Amino acid sequence: MMDLQLTAPLKDAKLNRYFNILKLALVLMPFLCLGYLTIGAGGASLTADGVLAGNPAMAVSFLSAMIQPYAAWLVILAERRLADGRTAWALVNLTLLLVAELMLMSTVGVIGLGLIVWKTGRVYALRPAAAFRQCDKRQFVREAGGSVLVILLAGLCLFAMCRLGLAF
Repeated sequence: MMDLQLTAPLKDAKLNRYFNILKLALVLMPFLCLGYLTIGAGGASLTADGVLAGNPAMAVSFLSAMIQPYAAWLVILAERRLADGRTAWALVNLTLLLVAELMLMSTVGVIGLGLIVWKTGRVYALRPAAAFRQCDKRQFVREAGGSVLVILLAGLCLFAMCRLGLAF
């Protein structure tokens, strides 16, 4: 039988487990939000004149939940970079994703990515500031462009939350 494994195992089994839990939580986030919207709608439709148009706060939270699967895919890429030995780029991507999760105010994402960044720093003896200094800046867009895109989308959500009075 062929073993189907997306990434090579990492140095630490706990770190591997943390990655798997975070990926699962981020992928399930839109479904949980959709379920919350359906329950909160009380049977109303989710069309343009439904819940999302009637409650802009729910629309913003739905948009931020829809960003999470893309963040999970970027976590998979960072895990592959760790397995390949590109530790600095993996830590840069994870740090940028942590900033995006802070902007999205996602408790699960902040706790999960914070734990992974901390554990990665301990296991691989590299801190985020040192990782930023170690990386070649000419390859930044190629290696960390996806995380920058998530930060831009998170900034859009943060701006909308501030305008609605939901942030801070």
